Amino acid sequence: MRVRELREEDARDAVRILVLSFGRELNGIFGDTELARELFFKFFSIHTEECLVVEAERIIGFASYSFKQRLPISDFLKKELGFVKGLKLSMLIRYLCPKPKKGKAVINFIAVSPLRRNSGAGSALLEKIVERVKEGGGKEIECYVSVDNDAGIGLLTKFGFEVAKMLDNRFAEKNFGARQWYLMRLKL
Repeated sequence: MRVRELREEDARDAVRILVLSFGRELNGIFGDTELARELFFKFFSIHTEECLVVEAERIIGFASYSFKQRLPISDFLKKELGFVKGLKLSMLIRYLCPKPKKGKAVINFIAVSPLRRNSGAGSALLEKIVERVKEGGGKEIECYVSVDNDAGIGLLTKFGFEVAKMLDNRFAEKNFGARQWYLMRLKL
């Protein structure tokens, strides 16, 4: 198993795994997982910075984090969908993937193919993210995870992340399919 940077030609496989892993959330944000698939394919074909894949003969996991820069999704969505709809969708994405503060990183997502879960792929991606943030002088990593995502919580906890706070509101339930979310934090 090897972790490496996302390349343009990886986008289709990477986005397939993203949609399989976060279909509920993407459907809540976009109202249509096929629209989300198409937009993310275009986006990750040209924006590969701070994105990683894990491969074992083929791509089995995909992760995105923001440390040195924020994920440039807002301008992309406004260009693709028009100002109003693009702004609304980018604000929803920013709710769970906020802009990192100085010295901090945000994990936007870690997605592993359902058939390859529990193979160490998620751990390999998270290990590489932690390594890169430490090398870059980062002091903290944050990530939102749904309270009902036992695998995600287990993975983050294994690496020393702790629950910093819990969001419990109808806005999250309406837009992301789950009412309660943990903000998990790792101090480096």
